[in-house]
Amino acid sequence: MKNIKKYILGMATALCLCQSCDVLDIDPTGNYSETTAFNSIKNLDLYVKGFYSIFYVNSQLYVDANCLMDDGASDLIKYSWYGVDGGKMNRFFYQSNFVTPQGNFRSNWNDMYTRIRQLNEYFYDLKKYGNGLNPEEVAARTAEVRFMRAFAYQELVIRHGGVILRTSEEYIDGPEERAKARSSETECWDFILEEYKKAANDLPESWANSDAGRLTKGAAYGMQARAALYAKRWDKAIEACEEVLKLDYTLLPGTSYESYYKIFTSVNNKELILPVYYEKGQNKKQHNFDTYFCPPFDSKPWTGGANNGAAATPSDEYASSFDIKVNGVYQAFDWDKLNVYGNKPFDNREPRFYASILYNGASWKGRTLQLYVDGDDGYMDFSTAGQDNVHRSTTGYIFRKFMSNDPEYNFTNVLSGQYWIEMRLAEIYLIRSEAYARQNEFEKAYADLKTIRDRVGLPQLEQKNNWSDYLTDLAKERICELGLEGHRYFDLIRWGIAVQTLNQKRLHGIKIEKKGNDFVYEKVECDTQDRLFPERYTIFPIPFSELQTNILCEQNDLWK
Repeated sequence: MKNIKKYILGMATALCLCQSCDVLDIDPTGNYSETTAFNSIKNLDLYVKGFYSIFYVNSQLYVDANCLMDDGASDLIKYSWYGVDGGKMNRFFYQSNFVTPQGNFRSNWNDMYTRIRQLNEYFYDLKKYGNGLNPEEVAARTAEVRFMRAFAYQELVIRHGGVILRTSEEYIDGPEERAKARSSETECWDFILEEYKKAANDLPESWANSDAGRLTKGAAYGMQARAALYAKRWDKAIEACEEVLKLDYTLLPGTSYESYYKIFTSVNNKELILPVYYEKGQNKKQHNFDTYFCPPFDSKPWTGGANNGAAATPSDEYASSFDIKVNGVYQAFDWDKLNVYGNKPFDNREPRFYASILYNGASWKGRTLQLYVDGDDGYMDFSTAGQDNVHRSTTGYIFRKFMSNDPEYNFTNVLSGQYWIEMRLAEIYLIRSEAYARQNEFEKAYADLKTIRDRVGLPQLEQKNNWSDYLTDLAKERICELGLEGHRYFDLIRWGIAVQTLNQKRLHGIKIEKKGNDFVYEKVECDTQDRLFPERYTIFPIPFSELQTNILCEQNDLWK
């Protein structure tokens, strides 16, 4: 094996998102040999924490110049630009050859395999250098590594189908092992599920103080449940969900917007199963989420104009999924009933609407948002020419979920510090509900949906007793509960309805104009042409570079 130096991570200063809450620090401060990494549990901790960057690259908050979010490839988000990097999602839908085996802007193939090799090195080194350490303490750290290796493969499989399993713990694949065939998707899920099971056996239920945010038994069972759902192993998904529900997690109260929003603002809260923590501040682990997606006028004090935000905004397909209360009773929202709502479409919506979406007239950072034509935050019709880097919403909405309401944020050296949620308890109930429905246990399936809806004060749904009708209810709940958290695109693929939902469709927004003291609302198309989502988009192509260097690897059938 090539002797590759290991990153050792500094523990002197734990990331602190609030004065009383310690969270995980994973910033590298140097690199040392394998023998040093296994010299003590403290060093081993630092070595293992270096692998946690896998969760940061998967975080939808840590966006780069491409502003990419997985939900942007669905019907929930509309990107405002076309020609610059942030417009890649529009070109993905508009240009039939934008994704090819030679170039796929959403593929994580190379990154995940680089990380898998590094994780495999841990197992190889452990056998050589780890015998002098406390076995129980080593087992917990090894369980973390197992979890992350399973997570890396899971991220590959949900995109590419069956992939190349390089999992030996006795040696590291070198040039002579380069040629290796893909395993079947079933074989991949077998490995992933078994790794999560092993991890769950040795991970603690919680970590203390500055280790908060490390992987836990609940995270392993939770991710096993998600993997089993994708693998269509309904019994295993239910079993894993029930293991999570035995642990110390709880749904936060949510009958008001303020109480529900604590899910996203209260560090280490009891609903979080796998959070990914950041820290705002110069030279800290902060991110650019607000820079790209905030209300445009937010940046004026720092830039002298509305020069940030609105690179992508919620579609009306997303916003109108949230119910409205009329005469004390919740009902589906419908723009054709504006007169019934007293021309106030944003009043009396369910709590999750206000936690997820900012709208015209919303109170934000001490001001009232003006998301109308010629308002401070503005509106613009989407175009494929002449508006790149113009910061105006093309849908009439702005993200609220994960957005920072922190007045210290200055768009220069103090950026965003809010945390990403890879998994939380609400997803567990939704996974179990779906698995029950797949087994025709609809009473149990709707009981789990009731738990989710009870939390936000919504009425119980009428039980349906067939998959198609149930899926309509489930899909709406997953949109309203998990929207912007990176699930929708993969939900559509998993359910086999991505083509019918996305192909030859156009997204919509709301164009608002101010007339005196009143507003006029017009539902508009915010696409200039029908979107393209052919069948081949339901799976990623194997990268051409892999096919060139691995003669045993074959392309997915839809991309041949």
